[in-house]
Amino acid sequence: MNEKAVDSSGFVVRFRRISSCLGFTLLEIFATRMNLFDQLLTQWRKPVFSKEIHLLNISSDETVLHLGCGALPSAAVFIAQEKNVHVVGIDNNKIAVRLAQSYIKKKQLSDRITIAYGDGVSYPVQQFDVIFIAINVWPIDRVLMHIVGTMKPTARILCKASHHDLTELLEKEEFRTRFSVASQLKHPKSESFLLVRKK
Repeated sequence: MNEKAVDSSGFVVRFRRISSCLGFTLLEIFATRMNLFDQLLTQWRKPVFSKEIHLLNISSDETVLHLGCGALPSAAVFIAQEKNVHVVGIDNNKIAVRLAQSYIKKKQLSDRITIAYGDGVSYPVQQFDVIFIAINVWPIDRVLMHIVGTMKPTARILCKASHHDLTELLEKEEFRTRFSVASQLKHPKSESFLLVRKK
């Protein structure tokens, strides 16, 4: 693959993830303000999250990081409730962090979920057993390279993707030599990849 094709691929992936981020942010802001919208969005997300949580096989003594938790940290809530583990959710949007903190407090889950400001390209990940990466996280290439360089050797990553953007990325040599795809789920409009670090 020539350099222009790689640059073009990177631009397309980034554009899709940024668009997704903006769309999800608007939906989640509405959901944090209106209970009915919260219930509808949560019910719509639940079947996919349930499959992903099952795939991760989280045990009660493990710690979980949710990158890109957004204003409505549904994945963090599902994981904390279903697996009775502590989840740290981070986002690099300060408004989303404040809304998510308020949402967790309202749901009385502050003892199991911590929401903090942070960026996936620099946040320390070495203490976590499971890292859940939302579909709106970007630049996904830099985030994955940061994680693989600092994660626990035994940690598992669940990375959400759309339009085969992650498939294209993982085919590149710098990712193919560092990650193995342990499993994959296909959903109507997205995919979920269970990634582990190659030894």
